[in-house]
Amino acid sequence: MIDISLREETLFTLERHHLIDRAPNEDAIEVVDDILGLNAQGALNYNISLWNRVSGLENDFISRALYEDRSLVRSWLMRDTVHIVPSTSFHTLRRALRSSLMREWNRWTVKTGRKDDPSSWEQHYAGILEAIEGGPQTMSEIVRQMVRSGEGDRANISRIVREMSLKGLVCHATTKGPWYHNTEHEYTRVDRWLPEPSNEVTESEAGVHLVEMYLKSYGPASVSDFAYWSGMRVKEAAPLFEQISDSTDEVMIEGKRGRYLILSRDADAISQMGDRPPWVRLLPQFDALIMGHRDKSRFLDPQLKGDVFLPRADVAATILVDGQVEGTWSMRKKKEWELALSPFHGPEPDEKELVEGEIDDLRRFTGFDIDVVWSRPSEAPL
Repeated sequence: MIDISLREETLFTLERHHLIDRAPNEDAIEVVDDILGLNAQGALNYNISLWNRVSGLENDFISRALYEDRSLVRSWLMRDTVHIVPSTSFHTLRRALRSSLMREWNRWTVKTGRKDDPSSWEQHYAGILEAIEGGPQTMSEIVRQMVRSGEGDRANISRIVREMSLKGLVCHATTKGPWYHNTEHEYTRVDRWLPEPSNEVTESEAGVHLVEMYLKSYGPASVSDFAYWSGMRVKEAAPLFEQISDSTDEVMIEGKRGRYLILSRDADAISQMGDRPPWVRLLPQFDALIMGHRDKSRFLDPQLKGDVFLPRADVAATILVDGQVEGTWSMRKKKEWELALSPFHGPEPDEKELVEGEIDDLRRFTGFDIDVVWSRPSEAPL
């Protein structure tokens, strides 16, 4: 049993997420792998997620990695949400998650009457694969080809493509729009877009690998945390943790209940986490850190959770000060780009200076002229 403070837990996770010290520019792909992918709800969001973690990142990096050298790939993965992951990790992630995600997908599509039984849409797979045989196609192009050939219900074709993605047959290809705003995606066959996996692993082997990678980057964590992050059920995840019990240590965190685990090889590192000078990060909506645990207390006061996790499953962009969420922010284009900051407290002058320093680098990264508006907790302008 390892006894640590909540602060040590926080610093360990943030360090593994490259949110204390940014990683070198040449390690950008490794950073995406370290955090097990970028949540891809919105192009500006996932670009800012990586900017927070990589020094000197250029705003065309992810686009080039996705569409030119294909070192990254975009697809439905954890929690059946779209993620960007390294191509070298894609097949293992898909193998680890496929059964659990398909179980939930089939339960939902049958329960809501979208299809009669779990295999109802399989008859249309060949038609969709034929539609993209000649190269990537947009959803509207796939729909037109399917309707013209008399296959499939127009309303369900996009869902069939999503189902095929969960099975590893289809992935996102290129997209239209500027780097910060995707307007329409193209889809392609996985076997034409990515190289074949270098080694075949079983579902169990892939699942165990996923748990190990999760604990490396998100630990200390509970089985419930992993289930929340991955989209698995706890009863599906628990046996995977049991398989690596000889290489994990239990962690007792000051002020917290529950069974938290860490990889044994990280035990010394987490016990030696020294404090850091104050620093700031501007995490976007749906950042990987924010979505990584059911229990958010390592970086978010539970009383403030409702200010970050909003109605209709929306998640606010957050101001991370010295490892704690201390406010929210949003950025939108009116005549010019406007960044609105809503701190929960203060801020202190030195914290405000750190935030403004990050905004200066955000201007460099985006190339945007950004006007900044601060609000007090009472919504009165600062």
